[in-house]
Amino acid sequence: MDDQRSERRIRNRVIAYYRTVSDSEIQRVKNEIYHTVEPDDSFTFFTSLKKLDSSFGDLNKAFVVMMKQMDAKLNYIIDLLRNSGRDEELSGFFKAYTCDISQSGLSIEVEDELDLGSFVYLKVFLPIALHHTIKILGKVVRVEKVNGFFCVGVDVEDITAENKELIIHYMIYVERKMAKDRMNRDV
Repeated sequence: MDDQRSERRIRNRVIAYYRTVSDSEIQRVKNEIYHTVEPDDSFTFFTSLKKLDSSFGDLNKAFVVMMKQMDAKLNYIIDLLRNSGRDEELSGFFKAYTCDISQSGLSIEVEDELDLGSFVYLKVFLPIALHHTIKILGKVVRVEKVNGFFCVGVDVEDITAENKELIIHYMIYVERKMAKDRMNRDV
């Protein structure tokens, strides 16, 4: 992303799928980003957070959230075993990896150059929630050739609040893990 971006970002490699979007497709992509269907017999990370109230202690909240995440992941695995919906979901997309990520943008490493100002539809899978697709409509703001690949900076144009929150949680998780690793090396 731009070095001028003032917010925190983390350098991390996660799987992202992308495809370019024409002007006529932008509204359809936005509709897909904001349209979510949650199964009635499952919980999601964000639904569980919204349903918890302050009467739970922090430890109880963490346990309930963890159990609900496990339930969602198991439901996801069961769904994958029933059908190969992920293949259909990613049809027409190209696989890439992020170079860095923040709540308002990310950089992806791609083989083919993308045009500045073009729109891309991204589907990102964070290690803390592989069962959940983070859908992003972004705009290409930077393209650089690095080691035979193109590093493409993408500003987020559209993303749900829940997905933005999940990115923030992931950033905190990675930063905390890096801090623990530094502490362990210093000991």
